[in-house]
Amino acid sequence: MKNTIMGLLIVALSLFSVVRATSIYEVGDSNGWTTTVGVDYYKTWSSSKTFYVGDVLIFQYNKTFHNLMEVSFQDFESCNPNSPLTTYQSQYEPVILNRTGHYYFICGVPGHCESGQKLDVLVMPASLENTTPIIQPNNASSSNPSPKPLEDPLEVLPVDDATIATLPYNAGSSLCVWSGLSMLSFFLLQTLVFL
Repeated sequence: MKNTIMGLLIVALSLFSVVRATSIYEVGDSNGWTTTVGVDYYKTWSSSKTFYVGDVLIFQYNKTFHNLMEVSFQDFESCNPNSPLTTYQSQYEPVILNRTGHYYFICGVPGHCESGQKLDVLVMPASLENTTPIIQPNNASSSNPSPKPLEDPLEVLPVDDATIATLPYNAGSSLCVWSGLSMLSFFLLQTLVFL
């Protein structure tokens, strides 16, 4: 009995290395979600990162001057705020990336999207990640205001949305899996101690 419980404990603990932690990204780093950073700033910002299912984007902005909308590809390209998929209302907006593929965000205030306040994020399956970052570092500094690309050992090849949609969802990125594994490990460890 003790060997069986020890074996189950080893299996449960080894699963922790398969499950990745959620990365939290502050959109635009210390600049936040604004029009003051230039036309290509958010394109450069997102292309320097690799996003996975379960990651979180934090949009910080002054809601008196800006807003946040998730839109279709066509509305993203034309900066059309008239048919958003989702409209966010707060000035500190967490957005959970819960599927693979592209997410398109714009500011719907007239002229803001056209001046660069738009973001295209490509989300990869969590199973493709081979590291476990927790919070991404702030790349902005007074001497170098633009983000530097992070070195990524995974070469991401261009893939269309239809191909990405067919990839399996990694259930291991779910918080429920983390909780379940933690409870199982605790139970097995407690049982082992009291045998």
